[in-house]
Amino acid sequence: MTVTKGETCSKLVIRNATLVNGRGIPPYGPVDILIENGRIADIVNVDPISLNRVPPPKRPEGDKILDASGMYVLPGLIDMHVHLPTTNSWAGPKGLEYAYKLFLAHGVTTIRVAGYAGDPRIIEDKKKGDLNEAVVPRLVLLGMWPSTVFTPEDARAAVQKMKQSGYDGVKIIGSPRVNPEILQACAEEVREQKLPAGIAIHIAQSCELDALDVTHAAGDQITLEHTYGIPEAAMPGVQRFPPDYNFSNEVHRFRHDGEVWEQADQYEEQVLEVLNHMIEHGTGWDPTMVVYEAHRDYERVKGLAWHKYTVPQLWDTWSPSPGKHATHFFEWKTSDEVIWKRKYRIWMRYLKYFFDNGGIITAGTDVAFIYAIYGAAMIRELELLQEAEIHPIDIVKIATTNAAARCGMEQVKGVQKGAPADLCIVDGNPLDNWKVMYGTGITKYDPLTQKAIPCGGVRWTIKAGAVFDCKELLKDIEAYVAEQKASWKPN
Repeated sequence: MTVTKGETCSKLVIRNATLVNGRGIPPYGPVDILIENGRIADIVNVDPISLNRVPPPKRPEGDKILDASGMYVLPGLIDMHVHLPTTNSWAGPKGLEYAYKLFLAHGVTTIRVAGYAGDPRIIEDKKKGDLNEAVVPRLVLLGMWPSTVFTPEDARAAVQKMKQSGYDGVKIIGSPRVNPEILQACAEEVREQKLPAGIAIHIAQSCELDALDVTHAAGDQITLEHTYGIPEAAMPGVQRFPPDYNFSNEVHRFRHDGEVWEQADQYEEQVLEVLNHMIEHGTGWDPTMVVYEAHRDYERVKGLAWHKYTVPQLWDTWSPSPGKHATHFFEWKTSDEVIWKRKYRIWMRYLKYFFDNGGIITAGTDVAFIYAIYGAAMIRELELLQEAEIHPIDIVKIATTNAAARCGMEQVKGVQKGAPADLCIVDGNPLDNWKVMYGTGITKYDPLTQKAIPCGGVRWTIKAGAVFDCKELLKDIEAYVAEQKASWKPN
């Protein structure tokens, strides 16, 4: 792979861009953006009205100029739920570099690693990335909750150890060992130790917690991941599982999870009460809708255009197998997909209610699971948020400044003078069509030549002032995928 770091210079100018600043206001432009020392030094309006003022605005000069005419500038995206490929069997010998480049090529400047297990390479990557010495997005590391915690005192000690190890927050997968008292002790210690990224919790159906338990125990210190915990909190008793249900059988687990929101929807008042409690206590929700999409259209997701960037090891990881997590598509039926399609409609309706009433939503992907690939899956998550009828301007805020706030990052400022220069420059208008952000781009009709022409994609990603040419990153990725395909021997 040839791109080894981003290009830096003393003064960088982005010219003639339309700006979406990530704080929920409408786009405006064109603007010139001056970047110095990794920060936004100035934003100058250069629209016709501003240029006609007396005196006209002074346009900044720089050592490097990026012409963003016809392009949109957004804050760098933040993927709030990522699993990095730390073994050769997952994404090959350069799996980490491959993942980092895919993220940056799709405008993702920060990733929250959900369940980091202490790989020393990632700590080194984090250091190099912070110094712009490598092709690495910002890394927010959540320590995996240990299985040795049985008491509130154990919980406090576990958080203290994570602090000492340099973690930014905690990832918990619910189990019978995690009860409200332990979770409350964890949250109190996270606050005491000032872990900026707080707690992310996956409320597994096999645990004894639900969204109300989590909200009352941890409040604004915690974010619910995925689709679990809210419908279970609303239903009287348990979900109506069939007599032969076995949670340890993943076909059972995911097949019948398709029914949970429909069953909970019969108790709409109780669902809204759960969501209102979450809103009142500041509990976040990171739905990761993209990672479950195969359940509603299995054949489609296997043929997505983004798989030109998928290494063969991931195809092997995703292939149906009873001995691997989330590879449960044995005889996945049309009836299963119909149930999951209904689930998405109901799930999205409540997600929209949560957002409309002040709930804190973030955007995450749970990559790389179930045919969701690094970087590109984040763009699909934005599309799904729009399918939930959230406005694209608000979606930019969800995927940038909302996420930064949950991680305790300065990027909560979005694109403004003095803020960190984490940006993506998009060839097209993503507010009209998120597909212009995919590395595969789009095709449009050129009336002058009467031909279809390729366009779109994130043209440049800027992280702490370092410029990454996304076309060059994608060339590296395609070469790596071709190399892995040529040498790949299936297990």
